[in-house]
Amino acid sequence: MTSNIKNKQLELLLHDFELLSKTAMIQMQITTKLLDDNTIESLYEEAESNEIIMDRLEIKVREEVVFTIFQFNPIAADLRKIITYQDITTNLERIGDMLLNIIHFLKKTDLSAPHFETINKMIHKMVQYTSEMLRNCIFSFSNEDSHTAYQVIKEDDKVDELYHQISLSLQETFADNKLSKTEIQNMINVNSISHNLERIGDSATNIAEAAIYLTEGKDIRHGNKQ
Repeated sequence: MTSNIKNKQLELLLHDFELLSKTAMIQMQITTKLLDDNTIESLYEEAESNEIIMDRLEIKVREEVVFTIFQFNPIAADLRKIITYQDITTNLERIGDMLLNIIHFLKKTDLSAPHFETINKMIHKMVQYTSEMLRNCIFSFSNEDSHTAYQVIKEDDKVDELYHQISLSLQETFADNKLSKTEIQNMINVNSISHNLERIGDSATNIAEAAIYLTEGKDIRHGNKQ
């Protein structure tokens, strides 16, 4: 195989990864819009279509990674990046799944209901943090920027703290109240939304750690963080 063909294969891998990243960000934007107005039916349809795209791209990238490794026997530096593509693609697909979960929960949740004002603000803040983490972890990998990657990892602490605050707030708000069926459903949905957001933060952290591995050759998954 010529070097030209090898470069074209790497460009194809990069193109599909960028498309997957872009679709994940679109799903996050849809989530943000539905958080403010969960009655926009067209956004639910768009989200379902995007999920199909992300699933197919994840499979395509995985196959391209295997093909590239076995066909071209890449040098160490290229091999590291190709393997990192696989790791990050898996995490992006998981983020897509969790965003779709949130979108499904938002469709049947009334965050404007009584007792949910404070929790609603925390959910908005959590979405803001995870959106920034997703954007920055993709940037850190695409631009091989380890500084941004370390910032993403630090931001995850804020997401974790909000998740615990929401859980505590739900307990304190509804512990001594007789709840209607709608209030119980709202409470369950809000807890599920915050749980999925917390997991998105974890996956964004995984991507940031992969970016650090790519740029520094350092595996920080077991606590060796700056």
